[in-house]
Amino acid sequence: MVKMSSLKKFAAYGLPPLLWMAFIFPIGNTALGSSRIFEIFADLFRWLAPRASGQTLGVAYIIFRKSLHFVEYGFLAFLLYRAFRGGRGPLWSKRTGLLAAAVAIAYGLLDEFLQSFVPNRWGSPFDWAVDTAGILTVMAVLARAGTGRDKDTKRARFPALFLKRPFDIALSSLGLLLSAPLWAVIPLAVWAEDRGPVFYAQERVGRRGRTFKALKFRSMVKDAEAGRGPVQAVENDPRVTRVGRLLRATAMDELPQLVNILKGDMSFVGPRALRPNEKEASGGPGPESIAAIPGYAARHAVRPGLTGLAQVYLPGETARRKKFRYDLLYVRKRSFWLDLRLIGLSFWITCRGRWESREPKI
Repeated sequence: MVKMSSLKKFAAYGLPPLLWMAFIFPIGNTALGSSRIFEIFADLFRWLAPRASGQTLGVAYIIFRKSLHFVEYGFLAFLLYRAFRGGRGPLWSKRTGLLAAAVAIAYGLLDEFLQSFVPNRWGSPFDWAVDTAGILTVMAVLARAGTGRDKDTKRARFPALFLKRPFDIALSSLGLLLSAPLWAVIPLAVWAEDRGPVFYAQERVGRRGRTFKALKFRSMVKDAEAGRGPVQAVENDPRVTRVGRLLRATAMDELPQLVNILKGDMSFVGPRALRPNEKEASGGPGPESIAAIPGYAARHAVRPGLTGLAQVYLPGETARRKKFRYDLLYVRKRSFWLDLRLIGLSFWITCRGRWESREPKI
């Protein structure tokens, strides 16, 4: 392993928590203390709930602000733990965790005290308790991720993967919050086309072969698999509805799988979650069981993902053998930074509506 210079090490580990502490520092911070935040929140809240009372708005804003406190200091605790660990030793160190938590809690106490000197802001023991709850929650997640998970995959080979599960939890929670308006529009559009069910629950194969129920917005006609069983959709598939074509092109049909990610059935990045007993629709005289294709079982060493190497870089109708090779490449080469890259590319594909394209998506 190449040894990092002191400057690079400081930039990688020491600088991020210092910048974040400066960002949330109460003195001179006109952004976090601005009344404009309340105005924006109030406008959005009244758009989502036009009949809500002023008291309800006030309660919702308090919950929103306290949630920000929780996230702010949870993230600070994570950055401090990462800085004190400095990339050395085991993924979880109780001593380092206690040190990071103590510094973050002390900074939260200082924050609340200094707010007494800021006009229109004030500190409170309750806010400090919320800060502390965020810190302890993140420490608990780091402890569990660093000590009990994936021992059989030699995690030391995959730098920063202990961030994967906390990142999944944070991003899926944020995604569910930000996509709330879509949860009203999409079900109405799906129902209006054929008066059928809005959601479609599918049994999928997850990590270590465990099955789970994946929830999707329905994009095909009712009883699309009657008499056929689970078969991969093909180009111009007559089973796909008009609304379903738009949902599939933008991957909005898989929006409910944010719940699966939050529960731990899935991750944002990984091999695609496949159906039990699914068949390959092409490549021979008749459908072929995908369980018989080399590489099928090895994919289950990690959680299935909403996106991944095969999903981003290969057209949907690519033969399973080639998709599985990409999945196994991800299992061998995976890292937190690769996940971030694939997530960024996936957002770009969604914005362009190219998930169902038979051409290169990016």
